[in-house]
Amino acid sequence: MPTIDSHPDSVPVWFDLSSSEPVAAAKFYGDLFNWDCTEPNEEFGGYATFSYQDKRIAGIGPKMAPDTPDYWGMYFQTSDIDASVKKVSEAGGSILVESMEIPELGKMAIVTDRGSNPDTSPGLNPHGAVFGFWEPQSHKGFQLYNEVSAPCYFELQTTDHAAAVDFYGQVLDSPVVTVSDTDEFRYSQLAQQGQGPGEGHAGIMDASSYLPPEVPSHWAIYIGVESADATAAKATELGGTVVQAPEDTPYGRLATISDPWGAMIKLHQVVES
Repeated sequence: MPTIDSHPDSVPVWFDLSSSEPVAAAKFYGDLFNWDCTEPNEEFGGYATFSYQDKRIAGIGPKMAPDTPDYWGMYFQTSDIDASVKKVSEAGGSILVESMEIPELGKMAIVTDRGSNPDTSPGLNPHGAVFGFWEPQSHKGFQLYNEVSAPCYFELQTTDHAAAVDFYGQVLDSPVVTVSDTDEFRYSQLAQQGQGPGEGHAGIMDASSYLPPEVPSHWAIYIGVESADATAAKATELGGTVVQAPEDTPYGRLATISDPWGAMIKLHQVVES
């Protein structure tokens, strides 16, 4: 379980929960994934941090607007957040939260991609999938990856695959690798230089055939678990919901759950080496 001390630019570096009930949600995820949680920091708006075995994993805080749903958001690392935000605007995205400094920790911004269905979702995401940027100072992001109780993967579920591939290629200035390009399965990956299909750090899934009209494009986060079935069952015991039952796929055994307040997160059964 090596500790991650830094991340390269253009890869996911952090994720956090925007919650209507952050204290209760912290207990739910703590019980579900064996995460510890710091006390809410009022200086930072009640924000708190999840950890696993003393390794920083994710954040949680009160949602910024009462009319938005609870959701898990993810952040890409950048060494120049102002330049990254400018690229979003130039590529047709929207800026929700301008670049702001979190003293001594880093700088953050929240944006959307350009989207394709601006009239279908009256809540959080009327324009495109929401994501963030993080320019690190002392806070270097999550410290575990592809382990039990740690993030394993990040995936955009999009209703406009071609537009998303173009947008993220421009904004992140990194290769977008085609994994499959058929009507049945259209999938790409964000990669570092030299990486090929199956080696990327985040995916872009064509979800146009199955996302309901009321569900906007969005980034999904996968958490590693020892057993997808046992974790999904535990989520229901804790008051959550199984959105997609555990199933075997070419990429492992996967499931999707929702917490009691509607925020969804995916489970990925980690294969021990």
